[in-house]
Amino acid sequence: MKRVLCTSLLCLLPSCVAAIGNTGYGAGSYPKAALPLLQQRVDAAQRILDLRQQHADGLLAMQGSGVVDTGAVTEAQIAVEEARLVLLQCRAELSALQEREHGDDD
Repeated sequence: MKRVLCTSLLCLLPSCVAAIGNTGYGAGSYPKAALPLLQQRVDAAQRILDLRQQHADGLLAMQGSGVVDTGAVTEAQIAVEEARLVLLQCRAELSALQEREHGDDD
């Protein structure tokens, strides 16, 4: 029974990976009209990062006075790093579209 289950899961894995990777738009595949929307996305990601950083800083300050435990501070710092990764991804997508737009103008 376990062997059948493992085999069927392994058979489904490639299709799951393909479905996850096939999201439609990737770096450099956005239409040119999406440039303002990508800029708004970068701006929003920056605001989220700033807010999460403020929250993490506040928790860190409260940890010094013993009000907040280490787990909450660690979770807040992880959220900051995740927000930073999203911002980097958004910037990369915006940059790819801007480069493609400038390449088409030449």
